[in-house]
Amino acid sequence: MLRSLGGHSEVTRRSLGGVGSVSLLFVPLRFPPCRPQKFVRDLILRRCFSGRVLDAGCGIGDNALYVAKAAPGTNVTAVDVVPRCLEFAAAKADLRNMRSQVELVVADLLQENVSCMPRALGHEHNGTFSVILDSSTFHCFSDSDRERYVSTLRRLLRPRGLIYMNCMSEEETRPGGPRRISVPDLLTVFNRPNGWEVETIEDSIIEVHPTFWGGQAKARLFTIRKL
Repeated sequence: MLRSLGGHSEVTRRSLGGVGSVSLLFVPLRFPPCRPQKFVRDLILRRCFSGRVLDAGCGIGDNALYVAKAAPGTNVTAVDVVPRCLEFAAAKADLRNMRSQVELVVADLLQENVSCMPRALGHEHNGTFSVILDSSTFHCFSDSDRERYVSTLRRLLRPRGLIYMNCMSEEETRPGGPRRISVPDLLTVFNRPNGWEVETIEDSIIEVHPTFWGGQAKARLFTIRKL
């Protein structure tokens, strides 16, 4: 279905913080067999990636590496708060001779003090990303944390830039996993008064480990434009 619109654990948070901290509670969801998510493969076929691309909460790097290889001309930066995830991503990039094609950055996208961010995400990169990819990151946050997260995305995304955000849907009723994101819930964050336009909403899936939920969960893919 495609609709067009006009418009945790406290110990885990303290030990890791930011993107990836909550998601570690759902390891089977965030770390499926080593391949890019189906919605990312579909976006590639639709030629949705160009210019500078930020993979926000990249995990072990499968989506970022795929975009860098399958969308020539893109400049991909992959970010996660968990250093071990980036070590896996770097090892994969090395095996594929792609180390120079993806910039891997350990960073907390909830960090509000830009001077504390790595140089790759500092003030000089404000408004320089054409596309942001969010594969199962937004739905890991509390209301207050996602406000900080979205503020960072807004700072980094260029005017008229796009976010492709794949979130678990409330139609996924099986127990476990992250919070579910309904359309009204997402629209409380991404709306015209806040400087965003949700352009399309598509039924989607999240590919998970085959031993969990038969290998996939119900999701939605939101295409969001910065105004």
